[in-house]
Amino acid sequence: MPHAIRIPGRRYPLLADLRASRGEAEIIIVEVKCFADDEVAELYSAIGQYLVYRDLLKQSPTTPILYLAVPTHAYYGIFKDAGMNIVNEAKIRLIVVDIENEVIERWIEH
Repeated sequence: MPHAIRIPGRRYPLLADLRASRGEAEIIIVEVKCFADDEVAELYSAIGQYLVYRDLLKQSPTTPILYLAVPTHAYYGIFKDAGMNIVNEAKIRLIVVDIENEVIERWIEH
């Protein structure tokens, strides 16, 4: 189910891809990226979108935890080549998804 992230003073919210519970009371928001085309452009877009969403979610009374979901080919490709320093520096939480087998391969917390 998509989750609306509201910008103060703006009529229309931004929409993150998923809102879910993890455990008893923890709410997580997940932005899903496919990395199907230009992986460098998608890396720019994904990281920028994540950082904007994370900042806006800090204003939420429930303070949900934000994750960026990426497929295994992007994690072992563009992220290992160019993105992991940024992920580590910016403390971006990742969910690495094996799309072919439809399973979460790993959760990366910071």
